[in-house]
Parts: sequence; C-alpha cells; structure tokens
Amino acid sequence: MSRIHVDQGTVTIKVKDATYYVKQNFAPSIQVFKAEVPARKRRGIPETFFSNGPVERIVSLLGANRCNVVNVRLASGIEITSKERDLLTEVVGPDFYFSRSATDYRPSDLPLNDPEIALGYQVVLDTIVRNWDDGEKNMAWVEGIPVWFDFGASLDPRCQNVFRFILKLEEARSLGRVSAIVTYFMDYTRRRSQILKNAIGVFAAVPMQELRTILDISQVQIPAFFGEYVANNIKQVSEDIDTIRGAFLRELVAGRHGYL
Repeated sequence: MSRIHVDQGTVTIKVKDATYYVKQNFAPSIQVFKAEVPARKRRGIPETFFSNGPVERIVSLLGANRCNVVNVRLASGIEITSKERDLLTEVVGPDFYFSRSATDYRPSDLPLNDPEIALGYQVVLDTIVRNWDDGEKNMAWVEGIPVWFDFGASLDPRCQNVFRFILKLEEARSLGRVSAIVTYFMDYTRRRSQILKNAIGVFAAVPMQELRTILDISQVQIPAFFGEYVANNIKQVSEDIDTIRGAFLRELVAGRHGYL
C-alpha cells in the first residue's frame, strides 16, 4: 500500500506512525526576494501569504520543546523512493516540504499541557516571528490541548516593525482570521500576565548558538537577514508584548465601560 494519499488537493505521506502534509514550497516575501521567483510566476502567488519550508522550519525549531508546535521537515528530511518523489512532484510540484499533522500528537508528546499556558507561550513565539495567522484555522485540539501548525505567515519583512504587525493583526481580524495574540489579550487576567512573563524568560534565554544552528538546519535563503530578524525580536520581545497588550487592552477596557 502506498504511503502517499491524495484527497481533493491535499497530499499526505505516512512515515511510521506519523502523518505529514506535503506542501508546495514557494519563495518567501516577493517584495524582498523577487530575484528568487521568475516574473512569470509572481502573479499566481499571494503576496501576503506563503508556504516556505525553511521559514516554517525556523519557527518549528524555535518553538520545539517550548511551545505546542508541529514538526516541519524539508524535502531531504524524509527518506522517499524515486517513485514516491515522482508522484509528489506530479501532484505537489518539484519543490516541496513536510508538515506533521497536529492531530498525530498526544498530550505526552507536548511540552505544555495547560491550554492557557500553551496559548501564552504561543503568543510570545508568534510575536517574535511575527506570525499573525495563528488563530483557530491553524490550530488543532488534542484532548483539550492546543497544537499549532502552518507558520507560513511568519517572518514577513513588512511586519518586523511592531506597529505594522499590530496593523496586520487588526487587518486579519477584520477579515475573520482572529489571531491567538488578539484572543489572549482580549480576555486578559493576572494569571495570563504571569504566563507571559515566564514565556518571555524562556525565549530570552535562547542562546545565539542555538539560533545559528536553527538557521543552518532550516537551509533558509539569506540566513543573515532571518537571523538578525529573530535575534532582534527576541531581545525586544518584552517591549513588543507591552506594546501589543496596550493596543488591545485599550479596546477591552473601552468595551467593558460601554464605549464600543
């Protein structure tokens, strides 16, 4: 029996007891990496959202053992036969990567079993990598515990500025894609504040050597750019969290007083 399953455009491959989605790999952010995408292909690729294996792998590796995120592997990360490669090339494209199914995980596989703590740690990770598309559509529940997948919106150069990132969160919310970040701050409590402090401490302690290793393993194009992006955001994540919290707490307080 084939390990590869194709169903209405969705392609999966079975690796031992794990299921991986096979995703077409696009070059990241056209505005910065135009040279990586031939002009004739740019029209068909949405400018604000990409599937990029190296970018998703950076987020997956940075969140590993810190957040409930799925494992992302590059094409070279899973052994496939030449026949399987030919089939994947036919149904997905010549350049692809793998993202593990969130529903594969069990609570014992996850670093965080408290849903509210898991959400808080994800808020910090997604603030660092500027992932605005981390809402319900990119999250699965495993026995009441959230697991996140699909990090394609991350590390967009246009969102590195925290105020532009807030605007992107607002824009996404207006279009029905409510970020976990917004959800977290719109129901803010003292416990959630403490969870954020703990999560910020965990990510602030990420050593530079680990970040260099992540960039190397991810095989991302222009590693110096992405390395600086992540390193700077880790350094300023506490201030960025304060800024984002202020933006949405103002709305929350106004709502409680009947101003909205």
